Amino acid sequence: MLPLIGELFAETGWARTSLDRIAVGTGPGSFTGIRVGIALAKGIGIGLDRPVLGIGSLKAMCRCVPGDLTGPRCAVLDGRREELFVGVYGMEGAELEAPRIVARNAAHPLAALRDSGVLLGEVLESLPSLRAFRSELTDLPHAVGVALAGAESAEADAPAEPFYLRLVDAIPSGAGSPVSSKQAR
Repeated sequence: MLPLIGELFAETGWARTSLDRIAVGTGPGSFTGIRVGIALAKGIGIGLDRPVLGIGSLKAMCRCVPGDLTGPRCAVLDGRREELFVGVYGMEGAELEAPRIVARNAAHPLAALRDSGVLLGEVLESLPSLRAFRSELTDLPHAVGVALAGAESAEADAPAEPFYLRLVDAIPSGAGSPVSSKQAR
């Protein structure tokens, strides 16, 4: 990752010291990806003596909705296990409904937003009754949304800590029962 970041600075002509803060995605999402991303961002923050802000995946998706689309923004990610991760944010980024898990096959509250708000997420393609706004920046969490939300967030309101909606399970080799990540340490 560090060589890619170095290439990015070379391409843009920016100096590392020109950064005011570092923003990083905190989840929900891939357990390993979130932890690696946060560790890298914190390392860069320490090296540059810059604050590191954590931005949730669902908030980042909502931040990339064009301003001419009005109403609340409801971001949806595939949570696997026949579940969806859902969060609702206002046009200015305020959290209206905290991120939560919704059963994929349940009659969930997303239908209520169909006409009054903006539904986001490529996973909605598999739910034909729900029409979603689709774009490269809103189908999944994108670095642009993390950066925009990070630039607008107060440091105290954006801790760079992993955000999980469910415990992570690991199955030790040869064992048949799941072990939580806390037990596995």
